[in-house]
Amino acid sequence: MKRTVIVVLTVIVLAIGTWIGWPREGGPAADPTAEVGDVVTPGGQDDFDNPVGTSDDAGDAPATEEVDQQPGAGDPAVEVTAEPEFDEAAPAEPVEATWDKAVRQAARDAALATMTAFAAKDQAGDAWWDGLKPLLTPQAQPVYQDVDPRLVPVTEVTGEPEVTDETSTLLAEVAVPTDIGAYTVLLTRVDGAAPWLAEQIRPPEGS
Repeated sequence: MKRTVIVVLTVIVLAIGTWIGWPREGGPAADPTAEVGDVVTPGGQDDFDNPVGTSDDAGDAPATEEVDQQPGAGDPAVEVTAEPEFDEAAPAEPVEATWDKAVRQAARDAALATMTAFAAKDQAGDAWWDGLKPLLTPQAQPVYQDVDPRLVPVTEVTGEPEVTDETSTLLAEVAVPTDIGAYTVLLTRVDGAAPWLAEQIRPPEGS
C-alpha cells in the first residue's frame, strides 16, 4: 500500500514538472537565461552614447569643410592684384563764385525767365507748373507747387530786369517790372559754375 502511494506521488510530480516545462501556445517558452542586454530600451541610462534613431557610424562621417577660411598667423599675406576702383561720378571741387558782367546778365536772364513763367496764368495748372518748376530751387518747389495760376495777379513782364543786390557771390536780388509793379526775384547758386535758380518770388509792396 505504501509503495503504491509513493508511485502515484512520483507520477504526479513528474506530470507537473513536464507540464511546467512544456512550450506555451503562441511561441516557444521564454529562456530565463537569455541576456537582457540585447534589448534596446529607448531613453535608457546605458543608451546615452547611442540614442535611438542614430547610427553607430555617425561619428565616422566627415566634418563639413569650411569654404571661406581665414589665413592663419603663419600663412603668407594675400596678394591683391586688382586695382582699386574710383568713382568717376564723384563731385568735383566747387568753382569759386565771383561777380562780373556775364554773371550779372545770367542773373537777369534767370529772373526774367522765372517771372515770365510765373505770369503765364492763361495756361492750365500742369502746363504752368511744368514751365516754372525747372527755374526754382529744390527748396522753393514745394512752396509754389500748389499755387493756382488763376490767382496769380501779374499777367506780363513790362521791362528789363535789374540786379539790385549782389552782396553775396551766391545770392542775388533782381527787380523785374510787371503790369502791377516790380517783383523781386531772389536767386541763388551752388558755386560759380552752377546756374542761378529762384528761391523766392516776392510781389510788389502793397499789392
